[in-house]
Amino acid sequence: MYVSEIPALRDYWYPVAYSTELTDAPKAVRLLSDNYVIWRAADGKMACAVDECPHRAARLSQGWVEDGNIVCPYHGWAFDGSGACTRIPQNDPDKPIPPRARTLPMLVEEKYGLIWLCVGMPREDIPILPELEEGGFTLIHEMMELWDTSAPRVIDNALDISHVAWTHRNTIGDSNASQFESFEIQRDGHDLSARISYRARVTEALRKNTGLTGEYTIRVTNSKLVQPFMYKDVMEYENGLRHVLYKTATPVDDSHTLFCQFIARNDAPDAEKVAGIIDLDRRIQAEDKELLAGVRPEFPLDIQTEMHTRADRMTVEYRKILAELAAENSDVTPDEAWARPFLAAAKAQRTPR
Repeated sequence: MYVSEIPALRDYWYPVAYSTELTDAPKAVRLLSDNYVIWRAADGKMACAVDECPHRAARLSQGWVEDGNIVCPYHGWAFDGSGACTRIPQNDPDKPIPPRARTLPMLVEEKYGLIWLCVGMPREDIPILPELEEGGFTLIHEMMELWDTSAPRVIDNALDISHVAWTHRNTIGDSNASQFESFEIQRDGHDLSARISYRARVTEALRKNTGLTGEYTIRVTNSKLVQPFMYKDVMEYENGLRHVLYKTATPVDDSHTLFCQFIARNDAPDAEKVAGIIDLDRRIQAEDKELLAGVRPEFPLDIQTEMHTRADRMTVEYRKILAELAAENSDVTPDEAWARPFLAAAKAQRTPR
């Protein structure tokens, strides 16, 4: 299975950039093999459209923003945040702008310091992350980078706690403790979660980051599939520390993923500790990135295709969830497919957030 073969995946929100990346210039992003452009409209809110001028197909992201309108660099056509064309320089001043002269707008929002994009009909809102809503936790953005692997492989890797002992043996893993201390898994529809405990080495870096003093710790992880390509893990330590890990896998195309990781901590870390946390987590993810680059991007949904053990129960259920999404029939016919973004935008305007 490739992500392009599951239309339902278009109906979720994906982080495509940090909010701080959107300045006075338009920004090009790519999602599910299509190109989009994001910019600040006249009201200061973000706007997004297919990155193609309807006139001669030039990339709007190569243009600029003028009074909240995005200007095509080819012939100077300008478009507002709704997609309507506001200027055609070649037209006589008394000629009206044709209604068909418009871009194809997409849904875009800001939340948690990230820019989120949905290119279908949203079946869910942007996930609400309790630790970042209720206070008491510090948000730390750690990384956003392009990985040479598919989005399902990234999330499958996150759900697969058993790989920590081996893939991360040089950072936080312990290859002498491959089995779990405990493993409880629950699934209700597409809600998938597990509570797993296992032994982990307390390296010098981890000691500085967590305040632990022993040589080993029993790490308790509360893993959750938030959305098909979003993962959450609340790590519990014996000293009361809660390290909440969020991973998102934005499907750029069938074989590339924009990987984003951010965390929330309940220990109010100072700048020095934050730097140490980011450094260790980057080294851990670099190990995953290198390994997954060598794994074929195609993701088998048939659970008979690959071998599984009891430790793989979480990832087996993940395959079943994706298989259910793949089996869904779209409620929009092919002839109506062009209208999906407009219907989605209308729905978003009607629905209070």
